[in-house]
Amino acid sequence: MSSPSMRGYCDKMRQANKEARATVIALACIIIVWLVGGFGLAGTDIEVFHTPLWIIGGCVAPWIAAIVAAVVLSRRVFVDFDLDDDSVNASTSDGACEEGARHE
Repeated sequence: MSSPSMRGYCDKMRQANKEARATVIALACIIIVWLVGGFGLAGTDIEVFHTPLWIIGGCVAPWIAAIVAAVVLSRRVFVDFDLDDDSVNASTSDGACEEGARHE
């Protein structure tokens, strides 16, 4: 899934930052699922196959949420690109990459 718009080093770093932010958001969602599924169901007396529901909600629900998050991230956010830059614009000594990132 290589993107033709990934030409410069700055574009690649912006994409890497986007992927990192999306991964942190996915982690926060998985933690919320774990908290709600485990601690949120702890007060119930419901059992499934002689196992309290909070154990299933605290173990299985985050696992499923992590799989869903990985699939969504891989299909919608992550881009396959090479960090090696063969173009002439590889030089970032003029600060253009940093200035462009501040204005976003």
